[in-house]
Amino acid sequence: MDPSNFFFFVLPLAIIIAFLVVVVFYLSRKNEESNYEKEIKHLRKLLIKGKIDRKTFFYMRDNLKAEDLFLGESKRLDEMRKHNNIDQLTYSRLKAALQMAYNDKIVKREEKYNFDKIDQYENQVIISKEVEK
Repeated sequence: MDPSNFFFFVLPLAIIIAFLVVVVFYLSRKNEESNYEKEIKHLRKLLIKGKIDRKTFFYMRDNLKAEDLFLGESKRLDEMRKHNNIDQLTYSRLKAALQMAYNDKIVKREEKYNFDKIDQYENQVIISKEVEK
């Protein structure tokens, strides 16, 4: 193989391939959004458009955050049980403790925002109509 072939064909081709691989990795990482991030973006759009007020936005954001934490911890517990890192009794106790902590957060959040049940229902209806569009 002639040295000029290497510098004119192989080296530029290797540089192009490396660049394309870097672009693919960048785009794949950029497109990885969780449901939490997607829902928060949607709520921000609704807030900017004036469809929901700030109090409702903060309430729903906190709900999504707590739900995301609960689901993440539940998945971790399920994986630990699946790989036999914890026994069934420990799993059931941790799952019950996690559920109780989540329920406590819900109660505290409702006390913090002091929503009436009617207001919550009306806001949920507005948001569900927006999601359907």
